Amino acid sequence: MSTERVSIVKVKEQRLDEALGRLIALLGDLTSIIPPNSRVLVKPNFVFPPTAAGITHPELVESVVRLIAETSPAGILIGEGSADVYTGQGFRFQGMDRIAVRYGAKLVDLNLEEGVKTSVPQGLGRDYIMVPRSVVDSDILISLPVFKLWGGSPLSLALKNLIGLYGANHYGHNKDSQQKADDPRYAIPGDVGTELGAHQPDVATSICAMNAVVPTHLSIIDALEGGDGKGNWIRLDTLIAGTNPVATDTVACHLTDITAADHRAFTLCNEYDLGPIDMSQIEVVGEKIQNVTFDLERLRTNVLEMPLAFCLELLNTHELLQIQRALHVYELVSEETPILEQREALLTFLTEVISSPNYFTRALEKCTDCAIDLLKIITEKGGTSGSTTEVAAIFKQTHNGLYYHPSHRILTRLGLAYLVDGTNRPYYLLAEGVSESCKHLSSQ
Repeated sequence: MSTERVSIVKVKEQRLDEALGRLIALLGDLTSIIPPNSRVLVKPNFVFPPTAAGITHPELVESVVRLIAETSPAGILIGEGSADVYTGQGFRFQGMDRIAVRYGAKLVDLNLEEGVKTSVPQGLGRDYIMVPRSVVDSDILISLPVFKLWGGSPLSLALKNLIGLYGANHYGHNKDSQQKADDPRYAIPGDVGTELGAHQPDVATSICAMNAVVPTHLSIIDALEGGDGKGNWIRLDTLIAGTNPVATDTVACHLTDITAADHRAFTLCNEYDLGPIDMSQIEVVGEKIQNVTFDLERLRTNVLEMPLAFCLELLNTHELLQIQRALHVYELVSEETPILEQREALLTFLTEVISSPNYFTRALEKCTDCAIDLLKIITEKGGTSGSTTEVAAIFKQTHNGLYYHPSHRILTRLGLAYLVDGTNRPYYLLAEGVSESCKHLSSQ
């Protein structure tokens, strides 16, 4: 049995194009995946923009389209069939019109297209699928799903992303609206469809059926953030890719301590020879799995503290330099300590200093009373379920409108609090041990 390859890379300092290039190179030559003169369809997950539940980051779509444009394609399509909104609205909210014009791509609403009747293997709940014409006419399908928990699948990844190919013209906007056509609160005239909805007889079977009919040539999982499916996110700056969607999804599940073989959508696809769900049959290249794992279930109870190395990696080099400068300003390092400029050297140095015994205690002693008060608010209201807006509002309210940012700057330049650029909401993380040091300070 052949081994499928899946690559993993970290995106550093928002250099997405560079990371994407490394990601694909780990899989092999780009032209072996996207031959010249190919008609390429990019399928993001824009199920219902705008939403806190999670959709593909538009900057990833643009980076992928830019990469495709370098292969001399016959044409580039960005295609989606949104569910609870109209696809054109989803395209507009995610800036797809701008991207399409810039790279000569065409936006395609898969919900409006006539389908091509395509036979489905026996045992998958339907005899045929009406596959959108643009999908049938494309040579290469690139899937860009999001790294998030979702229902019983259990993650919304490359396999599930093809649910968007069940176009509303035939299957209804809500994917089971034909079965609820008599409910005026649910079914809108003209949006119901005529075929057995994509959630029938069940989602796992429908996922397998579409993937058995439509091959995905490249899956790139958007793990720039990871979500719990309920609106809570954490910055991970990770990309996962493979040429087999089952193998790619299996690795993504493994990253969040989920076993693909425990879930029917995966076992069913494996039974129909669509790909392996055994990690021993998958070669993982690039980042080591243990360096990029995160249990997404944690997000449902809020994540306030993360390992120091994780927090520092969120920052760009300019921010790291600012912390280094602050260590000298506050005399937390000796005058002879050399000034560093390179990112990796800074990370090593700051990790050593901030993780040293009693650093948090010494750093807290350098803080103003207002900065300490802000840290206490962050300890109570911060984390991945929190919001910097809420934290700032509470601070101003408890300090009679006092300007918030000086206290914020003290905490961030001392490495006590880390501001995260979440798409859903910006939030604060703390390095492990900060909140405990803050409690100890309060008891004195």
